[in-house]
Amino acid sequence: NARRWDNLCWSQPCSPQGTERATGTAKQSVKHQALLCDQPSDEGEPSASPEPRGALLQGSQLYTVIDVVPVRRWKEFMRMLELREAEIELVELEVAHIRDQQYEMLKRWCQQTNATLDHVFTALERMELAGCAEALRQSLPVGP
Repeated sequence: NARRWDNLCWSQPCSPQGTERATGTAKQSVKHQALLCDQPSDEGEPSASPEPRGALLQGSQLYTVIDVVPVRRWKEFMRMLELREAEIELVELEVAHIRDQQYEMLKRWCQQTNATLDHVFTALERMELAGCAEALRQSLPVGP
């Protein structure tokens, strides 16, 4: 089941049934499904252009990134972004809840480096999570 969850971003069709089987929950928000699946919406709304790849990561975008990276691969993701192992371990000790840990790790990475979306996309692609990278591109708003 856990492996299937990791693969959702790039190999499973976007359907509530598939999400239900993979997560064990019957209902997922449309936004959550869009983050998990890389198939375009057919609702007829014009899609916004994704953020420029060189744009700096900021604010609520941190949660958008957190939402597309499989939890089981989070530490690997942070290592790909070159956050030091000592920082990762320190955050795990200092922060109790996993989502807060993810936010804190990503925030520290942003503070210590020139944190661009390009780096995030590259890390996801190197992890063979290109579908997650595409889901991220589709979900990021344009502008400030």
